[in-house]
Amino acid sequence: MKVLGYFLVLIFSAQAVCGDEPADGPLLFCNSHWPPYSYGDDEALAIGGYAVDFMNELSGRIARPVELRILPWLRCLKMAEDGDVDGIMLLTENEERKQFLLMSRPIISDANLLWYRSDSPHARPRSTFADLQGLRIGVVTGFNYGEPFNAAVVQLNLTVDEAPSILSNFRRLDRDWIDVFLVNRMAADYALHDYPLLKAGMVVQGGLFESVGFRIGLAKAGRAAGLLAEIDKALEDMHEDGTIDRIMLEEPFEYRRSNPPS
Repeated sequence: MKVLGYFLVLIFSAQAVCGDEPADGPLLFCNSHWPPYSYGDDEALAIGGYAVDFMNELSGRIARPVELRILPWLRCLKMAEDGDVDGIMLLTENEERKQFLLMSRPIISDANLLWYRSDSPHARPRSTFADLQGLRIGVVTGFNYGEPFNAAVVQLNLTVDEAPSILSNFRRLDRDWIDVFLVNRMAADYALHDYPLLKAGMVVQGGLFESVGFRIGLAKAGRAAGLLAEIDKALEDMHEDGTIDRIMLEEPFEYRRSNPPS
């Protein structure tokens, strides 16, 4: 019942966001519950995470208040497409998303890596997507792995096996249900933080994916569409004065919350 209640709150909160907002009201941005980048409470309000820290800092620099919501990912994308929110806090770009979002300059960058069981005969670096042929490839449902990978899946008939989370993919990898799992270092380290034995059984290789930028997406149909230049300038300043690095050097939100400074 607690889980059901949580999702009902998400649905009703999403409906509340959809109402007409005054032009000078807070800009509405959404993200999914995506640790360590964004965390939400039981009322679907954003309470912490790197993406939330970026948005709160940016709000002060452009002198525009923001309201940050945590919603199911596909709902967040759809609301941005319809202009029911003004943007998305943090995401990577692809051609589909650029149809309805204006993308900011990159805030942070990361590359997907190849994770294997440490005793796997497949555990080696690979230089082309063709090197993945014949492997059971674990991916996270809804995650953007980039246009080159998407094209390779079709052209090379790669075997892709989806699961709903990073941790569930690592568990499937541990049980030999998949041969390789694709995920970036930061997200992987977070997911494995509380599972040292599981982490000890993994080995990681690179060399296949290029580093990609994580950006703010401004809904073309939203109220923030005209702020792209101002937002990009503020993000540039945040890079130059060290604010981005300072935020990223902090512990993930839930560890900061559970271990407050004495």
